[in-house]
Amino acid sequence: MTEQLSGMDAAFLAMESPELPLHVVGVLLLDPSAGDGWSVERFCAVVRERLPRMPPFCRRLVRVPLALDRPYWHYETPDIDDHVFSRRLAAFGDLHALGDLVGEITTELLDRSKPLWQLFVVESLADGRVALIAKVHHSTLYGAAGAEFIAELLDLSPDSPPPAEIVDGVGETADPPSRLAVARRTVMSQVRRPVDIGRLAVRGVRGAAGAVGGLVHVVRDHGRSGLPPVAPSTIISGVASSRRTAAFAALSLDEARAVKDAAGVKLNDVVLAVVALALRDYLSARDALPDRIVAGVPVNAGEGDAVGTNTLATMLVALPMQPALAGAELLAAVHDATTAAKAFTGAVGPGAIAELADITPPAALSVVTWMTRTLGLASAQPTLLNLVVSNVMGPPIPLYLAGAQVDAIYPLGPLLPGAGMNITVLSNLDRLDVGVMACPDLVDDVWELVNRLPAALAELGRAVGGG
Repeated sequence: MTEQLSGMDAAFLAMESPELPLHVVGVLLLDPSAGDGWSVERFCAVVRERLPRMPPFCRRLVRVPLALDRPYWHYETPDIDDHVFSRRLAAFGDLHALGDLVGEITTELLDRSKPLWQLFVVESLADGRVALIAKVHHSTLYGAAGAEFIAELLDLSPDSPPPAEIVDGVGETADPPSRLAVARRTVMSQVRRPVDIGRLAVRGVRGAAGAVGGLVHVVRDHGRSGLPPVAPSTIISGVASSRRTAAFAALSLDEARAVKDAAGVKLNDVVLAVVALALRDYLSARDALPDRIVAGVPVNAGEGDAVGTNTLATMLVALPMQPALAGAELLAAVHDATTAAKAFTGAVGPGAIAELADITPPAALSVVTWMTRTLGLASAQPTLLNLVVSNVMGPPIPLYLAGAQVDAIYPLGPLLPGAGMNITVLSNLDRLDVGVMACPDLVDDVWELVNRLPAALAELGRAVGGG
């Protein structure tokens, strides 16, 4: 089976560079003592047995000549020996050492001749737990749809169920399309491209009036805050190098919900306010405090064209940094900012960028990426956002993997142009597991920032009477 990538998924591939690796990373901490019979061999057996039920892990790229059109996915069951590896820390280490290893793994681009995913098993943690580091390209798996396929590896009890009958698996596949077939499809795509551009232009003209009217309502209801905020220059944003590091934290989900209920806001507002407080202290300690920080907040705009993907849009939310703003006032300011950002995104339409990507040849994006790197143009580009903050829903029940209990699930998203850090929060049982990916050349001590998060949540709880 072969299918063409969506415009956005092809763009993720075309815009990738050593300085901007576009894969998502997840770190699972496994406790073998709370399970039954964990071993690397058993884990590999679980992966091998369940791969056919995980289509996003069973597809590799078929490239188009000269990148004149979007590449194709060809489905086939991969050899897990090409994708599952064992890694060890330099010595029996803690989460800091694990974060350094995750950073090293993140800097390595995936081999595009194989399905775009890797799993690393790390058994040298000092507390006896095992870490599983999953790296999957953003074009392959992300969002809520991707999490559903990752869940195929997990069980509700320490005893793995017997192999299930494969109903919707990949099964036997035909040969990938020949070069001649791909070339023929590419020629036809070039013939249709002017028509596609015309259709997009017509839709754009038709939607322009509605968008303008919607923006008028947004500005009327929210004032200047209804328009995207302007990101300041900060020490945590700018042109990232190829270096990466990761850090992890756990917050109380019950405390966060108590703050949400006491303040009458959304859980996502609480997460953003906690990040704002921690960032304010971090930047203030370096005498580099701006009046605001602009966070890019991904939102789900529906299912993607390929299984395992969603259509994503990014809201720009201004997080206030003024020292005098705290507690209920800070939460109210963050809530107002997210409400205005949602209204703006709804007015302009979350799918506009995706539609434009559908008609843009990947070659054009690759040329722009090459020129930006070669000529050093990244520093001349305006800063749209300072960091990325994402909040996703995780499992409310205990889970197991190959006989080990899943203790923590730390999601780690890629950096976007101009942003030096990505903070992703996932609800897991009674916790909020926080994963932070950062460029150490912009964020000099990511663990200092991460360690400020629990105190920031406690401060909000005391301020609003929710903790």
